[in-house]
Amino acid sequence: MLFGDILRLSARRHPNKTALICDDRALRYRELDAAANRFANALGGLGLAKGDRVAVMSRNSPEYAIAMFGAARRGCILVNLSPAYQPEETARILDKTDAGALIVEDRGLDKVAALPPGLRALERLIVVGSAPGAGGVAFDTLLERAADGPPAVALDERDPLAMTLTGGTTGLPKGALVGHRARCVSAFTALIEHEVTGADVCSVVTPMYHAIGGFVWFPAVMLAGCTAVIQRQWDPDGFADLVRRHAVTAALMVPVQARDAIDDGRFDPARLASLRKIATGGAVASADLIAALRDRLPDAAYTDHYGQSETGPLAFLRPWHPRDKWDSIGRAATGVDLAVVDADGRPVGPGETGEIAARGAFLFDGYFEDAAETAAYFRTGDGWGWTGDLATVDDDGFVTLGGRAKDMIVSGGVNVYPREVERALEAHAAVGECTVFGVPDDRWGEALIAYVVIAGGAAVAEGELRACCAAQLARFKLPREIRLVESIPKTPAGKIQKRLLREAYLGDRG
Repeated sequence: MLFGDILRLSARRHPNKTALICDDRALRYRELDAAANRFANALGGLGLAKGDRVAVMSRNSPEYAIAMFGAARRGCILVNLSPAYQPEETARILDKTDAGALIVEDRGLDKVAALPPGLRALERLIVVGSAPGAGGVAFDTLLERAADGPPAVALDERDPLAMTLTGGTTGLPKGALVGHRARCVSAFTALIEHEVTGADVCSVVTPMYHAIGGFVWFPAVMLAGCTAVIQRQWDPDGFADLVRRHAVTAALMVPVQARDAIDDGRFDPARLASLRKIATGGAVASADLIAALRDRLPDAAYTDHYGQSETGPLAFLRPWHPRDKWDSIGRAATGVDLAVVDADGRPVGPGETGEIAARGAFLFDGYFEDAAETAAYFRTGDGWGWTGDLATVDDDGFVTLGGRAKDMIVSGGVNVYPREVERALEAHAAVGECTVFGVPDDRWGEALIAYVVIAGGAAVAEGELRACCAAQLARFKLPREIRLVESIPKTPAGKIQKRLLREAYLGDRG
């Protein structure tokens, strides 16, 4: 199955059903399918062929969906860029991937103007929105000029489909290259585990340039034949308005969005009354957040999922799983071969820490032009991908994250897993969110530093938080310092940027 078949088959089943709603605009499935064909043919008209890279830097929009399916049908590889990227980092990615075109919103043209002129992508600048001016062509104009029949391109499900940018050890993003089959498998997995059906009206609020939004949730929504309600940019009050206006029944959010939705000062459960399925993913959802969601929106079933850009969804915490498992990421998804293994690849025993490894058709092809990082991910050469995430698994098959292998802290020669310390802090009622990381220490090798955001303006002292940790953890696991902060920096997908925190902390101390 090809990625473009997801839309084609749904358009065949119900051509006149509304596929997308965004602002005051709506597209039926047959219209979206034809637009994707037009875009695929337009790329061919621009001289782009199978295997060429096409970059997109945009907020969520119908044009993003059209470009996603259209590029797939042309056989081009869609390079998904965050609109938050600054010109320097955008230029590095465009240069490294040798992108042959750049799709950008008109609101991002100031950043495009700051890019070095020699980039190949600027030769084919496609602008979403108002007239692009000199050097570019309007997205709508391209569609108007192109034929709406399927492009004549020979494709195989093993062909590369898209690239999402994920963190690298150097601080520079790596391009995780995935194929058609991998993302089709992920769409089926998400559809099954999130229990999405054609009767659902689904909110699309996570960024489509991120794997969880554009290549897990949105394809599953299209595969099921749902109506997708697209929010261009996250705003909890705007989200509530969209849910009420369109009777949205299912939503996937990163945890920080879910917290925003229920903690917003304008929160009114009546505005979200149509929601029957709430899902989170992209970052760790705490047991406290799960409890808050279930308390404030009791009529909605809650599901959390764990995965990576390299893998798609791997494990799910489902609505019927018991409360004492809410600190876990649930069990392996249906059909997913997942294991927690030691350094030699042997499964660890219950309660022992190992690294999560997975095997299956959902795995990515590798990092774009980075053989060393690709070899490290597939280090054993037997089809298993090593995620870099540490975890334990219990007798019931529930997996609990312990953090990233590279984030493991060795203090006094003993391994300390940040997630364990974070869970201890989260047990205090006043803690809204927290993170723990390691810094060099002359005596112990590494010491633990905790940053904590206090919820709802509560008053709490560092000593009280330290006592909370001491009641649950061995002394060597206690943070050397607990800093109370107003916020913790995150990526747009809601993942905490520990590297930035560590660098800032060390910088403060000279």
